[in-house]
Amino acid sequence: MSAEFHQRTPLIPARQCYFARYCKKHTNGTWGVVDVSLENLFPYPQVQFRRRPSGCVIQEVGNRGSKVTWIEHVEVDNRSLHPLFRPIVSSGFAFSAKRWIATINRHCQWLTTSTARTAPTTDGVLIPQEGRESLLKLAEKMTKNFFNNINSCSENVWSGLPQNFAAQDVRLRYGNILKVPGKPSGNIVIFTTSIQIPVPMEVLFDFLRHERTRNRWDLLSNQRHVRELVYVSNGENPKKRVSIMQVNSSPNKIEILYLQESYTDETGSYIVYAPMDIMAMSKILNGGNPKFVSILPSGFSIMPDKAPGQGDGAVGSILTLAFQSVDRLSNKEYMPQSTLKIIDAILSTTVASIKDAMLFGIRY
Repeated sequence: MSAEFHQRTPLIPARQCYFARYCKKHTNGTWGVVDVSLENLFPYPQVQFRRRPSGCVIQEVGNRGSKVTWIEHVEVDNRSLHPLFRPIVSSGFAFSAKRWIATINRHCQWLTTSTARTAPTTDGVLIPQEGRESLLKLAEKMTKNFFNNINSCSENVWSGLPQNFAAQDVRLRYGNILKVPGKPSGNIVIFTTSIQIPVPMEVLFDFLRHERTRNRWDLLSNQRHVRELVYVSNGENPKKRVSIMQVNSSPNKIEILYLQESYTDETGSYIVYAPMDIMAMSKILNGGNPKFVSILPSGFSIMPDKAPGQGDGAVGSILTLAFQSVDRLSNKEYMPQSTLKIIDAILSTTVASIKDAMLFGIRY
């Protein structure tokens, strides 16, 4: 088998490896799954990562549940790491066994919520089961798209912003060409940056996900009223949810509808959102097929700036911001100065707004 392991930023190199996987069921009903690298047989051009015997033990417990014990044992060359991420990656926390367990938990919670006959929603509002399944599948599609767009996989070719711009450590690239019937096609531009903020992950996560503070960082919601129309909880923690956000410029005028997913665990958090057409959202809530809905996600990924218990001082946050926009003036051979200025302005303004809010306090 071959695989690439990523984090939610292009500033952390992908880990590539070939490996063999061995699965065995023991007599007591316990499964063992073990991976080991095979770089000696199938070498990559640059071998910077080897997966020593790693994997999991799965034991059946009561109430149709499972107990999973995960072990990660790797050999990795971290010399090319970006300084911002060196502490959290070098400690082993960024690609730790806890992250595998957290990913399994998230998937199981999603399956439970999507197949439940009822699920917690805003003020007791009930979304039909077909609509809830479609909404959760669309949110999953949106989040996967976001993660695929911002990682450092071999297919994502990133470039930097020229040094004469204000935003720092910016990476940008072209996505797929957007084709909408009746409108001229345009290139999708993806741009991202990462910053360190000396506040706990939970504080930053709550600020970025909450309806009452969205207009403090979202340029399209500035000086407008934001309301969470409905949400579906994804797990026991109510902050893990899929929401529909409505932005009004006046009481009777809807400017934007956002689909948003927010999720958090001890390894990190994310808030992913995308603007949606009212008609498309209506079809989804009535059980429409999310495969036919075009979506351009943007959002945030939050990691601790060091492993818990590592070094002196409190654990802060590393925030990765990533946005998508459609640009009909540029192509893969040429990006005009006007587009670069827009990218710089969006990132610089959003970063400044978030830092100001963290510095001067948050009121919900």
